[in-house]
Amino acid sequence: MKSFSELLGGHPGREPADSVDLPGLGLNPLPAAWRARPGGSTPPSPRRDHSAVNKAQLIEAVATRSASRAEAVRAVENVLDVIVRTVAGGEAVSVTGFGTLVPRRVPARQGRNPQTGQRVMISASRVVRFRPGVRFQDLVSGRRPMPESGNCIQKDPKQSRP
Repeated sequence: MKSFSELLGGHPGREPADSVDLPGLGLNPLPAAWRARPGGSTPPSPRRDHSAVNKAQLIEAVATRSASRAEAVRAVENVLDVIVRTVAGGEAVSVTGFGTLVPRRVPARQGRNPQTGQRVMISASRVVRFRPGVRFQDLVSGRRPMPESGNCIQKDPKQSRP
């Protein structure tokens, strides 16, 4: 049995051709996102290499450091609730060492429908931006070693001046 790409004129084990025509129609049946891009394939997004930690996994990680799982559930849900309510209310939330969540207003603008090329008006909206803290960036980039135990975003102790 032939694969989808073979039926459309491609070769087995290869990317689909970037211009495959249906016999007699002169149309390319592949969506633009599926067609081969000039210059070869693009490397996969780094976000797809790692799975995300979900809320249940976050609760389990907090539960290992707290008295009970129920206490961890309340703590995680309360923190997330306060963050969401504060940002939705228009205020920024800043956690020292971790980062800042800032609500931003995106003004209305003109866009273009990719299928028809027609100009469309995109209405104004509100979005949330996250700015990671310096300590967080340093830990992720490897400029600062991850501590073996304890709080990794806790401030360094103050040193006495000579």
